[in-house]
Amino acid sequence: MSIQHIDSYQAYDMLRSDKNSCLIDVRTTEEFNLVGIVDSSSFNNRMILLPWQYYRDGELNPDFLSILKTNLNNFFKENLFDINLIFICRSATRSFYASSFTANSGYKKCFNINDGFEGAIDKNHQRGKINGWKYNNLPWRQ
Repeated sequence: MSIQHIDSYQAYDMLRSDKNSCLIDVRTTEEFNLVGIVDSSSFNNRMILLPWQYYRDGELNPDFLSILKTNLNNFFKENLFDINLIFICRSATRSFYASSFTANSGYKKCFNINDGFEGAIDKNHQRGKINGWKYNNLPWRQ
């Protein structure tokens, strides 16, 4: 299975216009708390905060797929493999791995937000100055 790469604007539009879509934020709990999260109120809170790996040791979340399925069941109840699953992380690396893993597990419509929540690193090694969900002034909260 392959995944599709979209930018944060396209992701936001899909989440608002397609009720069969869900945002999966795969950053760490620490990032959710310290950096902020997407404000999902404009798309009926169809968002799952689900770390792909853990902060301290970088270990992959062994329960990722089962937690994802449980949460998707809470939103959609049926046809889970046909839902638009839109993955986001800081800069699109972890979300790429998580979306690829999920697509290889049978989910047919996986998307990776290629500019991430904080975006690419600029010439001064800072994020949030070039692109990304926050840079694009899309809804988010601390």
